[in-house]
Amino acid sequence: MVDLLQILTDAYHTPWLYLLIAFTYAVLVALVLPIPIEIALLAPLIERNWGYLTSIAIAIAAGKTVGAWLIFWLGLNLEGSVRKWSDRWSLARWFVARAERLVGKTGYTGLYLLLSVPMMSDTIPIYVYSLFNEEGKALEQNMFLIANFLAAVNRVAILSVAFVIGANLIHL
Repeated sequence: MVDLLQILTDAYHTPWLYLLIAFTYAVLVALVLPIPIEIALLAPLIERNWGYLTSIAIAIAAGKTVGAWLIFWLGLNLEGSVRKWSDRWSLARWFVARAERLVGKTGYTGLYLLLSVPMMSDTIPIYVYSLFNEEGKALEQNMFLIANFLAAVNRVAILSVAFVIGANLIHL
């Protein structure tokens, strides 16, 4: 974590590099890193550099969308294997049925809301909504990706508003 902070600090004044790092980091956060992306937003929030923050938000949203696309594709290809595996154990079968019901019931709105929560890991909700997508019928790929992109932008907006309110309360 300290290394990442140092990398971000060193790259902050080179916008193309910072945006590339934020994009790549967002892809990795979606795929495998169970840590929030908000660390990439600290410097522009502290400096109140709203234009730069907007650029970073778009880079992060694009990165998360690319990661979500990869996971969606993976989910469609692995779902059959997960079903076969879960049929062997009643607890696994119960879990798969509940996860499919959750995805089917909450759909894009549930995914969007979960991914909009600041400081929450994106990895688990993206995998759950991809793997338990009832053979690609519960969620269509393009809408899944749009929900991911918009949730990432919304998450930055929520965090920014919370930061401004908090900073005003303590007079930063």
